[in-house]
Amino acid sequence: MTQIIKGGNLGVAGQVWRVGVVRGVPGDGVPEVDTSALLLDASGRVRDDGDLVFYNRLSHATGAVRHAGRVAGEGRTVADWLEIDTGRVEPAVQRIVIAASCDGGTFGQVPGLYLRALSAATGAQLALYEVDDATTETAFVLGEFYRRDGGWKFRAVGQGYDSGLIGLATDFGIEGKDTPDPEREPEYLPGPAAEPVAQPAPAPAAVGVAEAPAAEAPPVATGPEPLIVGKEAGAPAAGGEGDIPAPRDAAAGDRRKEKGFGGPWGFGGDFPEFVRSGKGRTDITVDVPVPPGFVLVDAERAGEGYFSVHTLNHRRRNDHLLFNTGLDDFSGRSLLDHDGRTPLRLRVDAAPGAEWTVAVRPVSAVDPLGAGAEGRGADVLLHTGPAADLLARLRGEGDGSVYFHVHGYEPDANGHLVVNEADERVRTTVALPEGPLLLAVHSAEGRWSLEVRPKSGGAQARSERGGRFWRRGSR
Repeated sequence: MTQIIKGGNLGVAGQVWRVGVVRGVPGDGVPEVDTSALLLDASGRVRDDGDLVFYNRLSHATGAVRHAGRVAGEGRTVADWLEIDTGRVEPAVQRIVIAASCDGGTFGQVPGLYLRALSAATGAQLALYEVDDATTETAFVLGEFYRRDGGWKFRAVGQGYDSGLIGLATDFGIEGKDTPDPEREPEYLPGPAAEPVAQPAPAPAAVGVAEAPAAEAPPVATGPEPLIVGKEAGAPAAGGEGDIPAPRDAAAGDRRKEKGFGGPWGFGGDFPEFVRSGKGRTDITVDVPVPPGFVLVDAERAGEGYFSVHTLNHRRRNDHLLFNTGLDDFSGRSLLDHDGRTPLRLRVDAAPGAEWTVAVRPVSAVDPLGAGAEGRGADVLLHTGPAADLLARLRGEGDGSVYFHVHGYEPDANGHLVVNEADERVRTTVALPEGPLLLAVHSAEGRWSLEVRPKSGGAQARSERGGRFWRRGSR
């Protein structure tokens, strides 16, 4: 059985999987949670509303993905189960995203949330991912299954949203058109599937493999020690497959408000820049005072080989993934929302002998987006203009699809998913919200460009939400 941390990925064998989203039973301050799946094409979007499997559509038209019901277990746990038959997945579908949404609360109120994937044929556990950093989010992309080299892999995503299921689904292209004939909600069925069992023993540490704290792991089936995966052990990162933005810290945003925190554009305070160079794998403590708010993390790595940078939590375990790439002569910039309460620590993991430099700088060092920008890999830009259309282009440098993400962050840490595409070449026009907005650009392996254009209606605004499509039993 395999435990995986946020940003990690691993191959999953077999043709039919059962995927459970496990958490505490609703009630007594614990909100209701719904599980859904989105089938995405190479552009990272659904083809139509039928590619959303949720409480009003319990099965995809092909039968490839279906909601198998809700199982109540002992110990006040409950699990929604999805079944995925890869033999029925159409060739146009490149990714299957597993998401969860809250009704009447936030995920910070949901105890013991984790995703568990099993082989339907053998019952063997394929992947386990625990969500341990939820705060004010009302929707979560927990993980995704995606095609790679003729097979399938699983990635732990852990990306939170404040806009619930409707906002999350809209970001992936769901229009939410009303259709007739409601289907019933999943029922609570008796069964032991969500029952907590014994904790596993801690996994041995391995160079280049991110560790997850054993004390914080969710209940899993007994058996061999789990392999803790941050990226595939013993191999370079596959073009930065785990390179996703560090999740926003909504609580940090609240702390900035409470303290009347300002700084440039209200994003983060000023402090002396911190620069450190080294080789191979090294842990770094940033020894300058870093206030709460956003900070910039720059990284350069000469030559070739894998390269990653994580923040470390108070137990000196890998926390947020800032960089994960296999690009030659890499140079990039990432965005981090620092809580200001604990020392900022980083873990740099590079191929043996590879020389690197890491710098932590205030947001005042950010480059303006202006009318547009171009780059390679990861970068952070500042948009200060009005709402506009954003033409985003990407030219991949690898042999297959490249993930291209642009996330926008407001001064209070509220986030917007601006671009979410996957292809060898991307050309898309999307809505760019009014500034000030920090834009975190992430391209695993490719050159990108962003062009700001006056708003012309080319990027569709979200339609008014809450129609019959989204109401339970109203499909």
